[in-house]
Amino acid sequence: MSEHEKTAWWSLGATALIWLFLAMRFTDDGRIVELPASLALETYIEMIVLWIVAAVVPAVLAAKDPAAQVKDERDRAIDALGDRWEGYVVVIAINVLVVHLLARGLYADRTPSVTILDLSSTTTLIFALLTTLFLAEAVKQSVVLWQYRR
Repeated sequence: MSEHEKTAWWSLGATALIWLFLAMRFTDDGRIVELPASLALETYIEMIVLWIVAAVVPAVLAAKDPAAQVKDERDRAIDALGDRWEGYVVVIAINVLVVHLLARGLYADRTPSVTILDLSSTTTLIFALLTTLFLAEAVKQSVVLWQYRR
């Protein structure tokens, strides 16, 4: 397994664990809870610190063997494909949220037949946007790993 694959596995695992931390703080029994702004900000800062630590650890370990981190043409193409898929996920998810908000405003007098996100809540909107970023990163790393395994 190449160093690039190991880094992708590390990133995928760290992404999942950090998102679980976020979900633990923003949800209770599978439902998003309304948080005070101070607690939401504290959670956001903690998440950023965890993300920085998750990025620094493989970089420190890679510094021991810099030659293994050199990327050839194939590695750069795989990264570009992962970046492209990450972008697709962000664009699609943001558009889904926008359409959801517009439909909710347009059909405010109707009662939905299924449970939907209340995006008028700041906490729910923050959680949805951060989940979009985590999902995009997970898709990127999954595409990278899939390409290395081909």
